[in-house]
Amino acid sequence: MADIARDLDHLGFEKGSIVETIVTTWNIDKTPNAAPMGVVRTGPDIIEIRPFKTSLTHRNLLKNVETCINITQDPETFFVTAFKHDLPLGFDEIEINDELQLEHSDAHIFVEVKEHKPLAERREAFDCQVKSIKITKPTPRVFSRGRAEAIEAVIHATRIEEFLKRGIHEDAERLILRVAECREIVERVSSAESKEVRVVKALIEMIENWREGASRSL
Repeated sequence: MADIARDLDHLGFEKGSIVETIVTTWNIDKTPNAAPMGVVRTGPDIIEIRPFKTSLTHRNLLKNVETCINITQDPETFFVTAFKHDLPLGFDEIEINDELQLEHSDAHIFVEVKEHKPLAERREAFDCQVKSIKITKPTPRVFSRGRAEAIEAVIHATRIEEFLKRGIHEDAERLILRVAECREIVERVSSAESKEVRVVKALIEMIENWREGASRSL
């Protein structure tokens, strides 16, 4: 356990802090599923996953205790796994191997669900014990505001789609403004050919489509 705790420290998992990851799980038909997910380290070797009860990740964690938490700073990977069922042209799905490792991730944390409990009305908490860690990219990378803001925009966009579907337009518009702010920063600090610029442009187009769909349903 000491080695696992040390590696989690090295990866930046501070106890009690939410960090953004991509969780891969097994579907009922034995195909893999990947979804961006905020997780929290709650003990030396325990990570808590907090999916919505309506999500595929939630259903999969109830059926199969083996899962993988993938670490990456690539905004395109967050985008593709968040909107895999409605990807715009020019974006391809990310491969997942038979050990639930998401391709090109910086690290893979293999965990096992030990227990789950209600967290809120629409969410549940799964306490997962870390069994092993595989670090694939130990080389340090510079911090990029563009990459960080693009990932932030993806996270907000997943909530925007849900809010518009549920008719919670005030909250949706608040997050739409936040995504616009993220886009402004990305386009100011990142190369026009960068992944993060591609991601935020695609998000803005998707949000406009969701808005149109929501207005037609009124």
